[in-house]
Amino acid sequence: MKNKKELVWWSTAFNDLILEWLKNNNPDIIDNFINLKFLEKNVYLFMGYNSRLHTLTGLSDRKHKTQFIYNQTSDCEWLPYQEYPKQSFTDCMLGAAQSIASVGKTIDLFWSGGLDSNAILIAFNELGLHKQLRIIIGGPPESPTLFDKLIKGRIDYIIDQTSTLTNTFGLAKPDEHVWTAGVEADILFGAKANLQSKGINVKDYSERCSLWNTKRRYGYTRRMFRMIVYCNIDWVDINNHKSFYTHPSIEKFVINQTLSGEMVFYDLTDENWDNQWQSTIGYDKSAEGQKHYLSCKMPLRDFIYSFTKDDSISYKMPKITSETRLRFQKPSTGSFTSFVRKHMPPPRNIAVTDEGVVITRDNFLDYDWLEYINVQ
Repeated sequence: MKNKKELVWWSTAFNDLILEWLKNNNPDIIDNFINLKFLEKNVYLFMGYNSRLHTLTGLSDRKHKTQFIYNQTSDCEWLPYQEYPKQSFTDCMLGAAQSIASVGKTIDLFWSGGLDSNAILIAFNELGLHKQLRIIIGGPPESPTLFDKLIKGRIDYIIDQTSTLTNTFGLAKPDEHVWTAGVEADILFGAKANLQSKGINVKDYSERCSLWNTKRRYGYTRRMFRMIVYCNIDWVDINNHKSFYTHPSIEKFVINQTLSGEMVFYDLTDENWDNQWQSTIGYDKSAEGQKHYLSCKMPLRDFIYSFTKDDSISYKMPKITSETRLRFQKPSTGSFTSFVRKHMPPPRNIAVTDEGVVITRDNFLDYDWLEYINVQ
């Protein structure tokens, strides 16, 4: 029986406030807090991340063996690295979509028009569940033809014309609707760690598998909470958090693929990547990294092509990181720094408790945070 108060998600801003709170209220456990942060950093190294990384979502052990800074219990069942009964990837995708829809609520789907979110959209559509969707789009979609074919005139949608995370990540209704996205797809399908792993070079397949399994264990869940950081709400229905690519059937499929040697890993910090994959100002299709990426995530590419017969959004889809595109989209005129400051104020929501209470800077001091910290 759980007898400790827990957090389900927290941000770096929350960590900073906690450290100040401890200095003023419980300075005797600051060393404990710092030691746990070092433990987190060591785990990040085993995940293939740079040790200087500041996490947005925190670590959570799916095996329930390691507790980090805050009391937390992962609600995502750990799937051991072993062979599982074979299932078609199409059945896995449709099963994940049906599982989310079976809750019976409106589904807020964050859709960029990239490879990962296109596959999710198609899965819901093929099951005739499109009327249950509410599509959230941050600026011009990366797949305008799919928008015209599947969304426009058929599905409820809202577009943030400013193309900034500030607005896009305030559009969901997590207190009322289920919300989902494809944020785990990069980790699941072989990405090392985006820019957060710069400087850590791993080439050996078995070592990459080891890093991949560590990410699955500690850093794979609750990543979607960062997509509601600007929502003006006081409470979140925790059960409305429905991560798509953490569905067990999809994860088992990819575990089988990795065990058989079929996983094609990719490293966005490799020197072969053109650095403009992170922006909307264009990317170099001839960059070796982009060419390599076309051989990655092949189950998703095959799935999309099987229903659309469209090469451009399946086998020719490049890498554009949607969140980075939103966060750092450069204006045509004026100072880039002032643009970011204007459109990216500090997140409103900095943590969520296990009861769904949204923690902000305004209510932070209303709590005795010692009840939530893993005091050793």
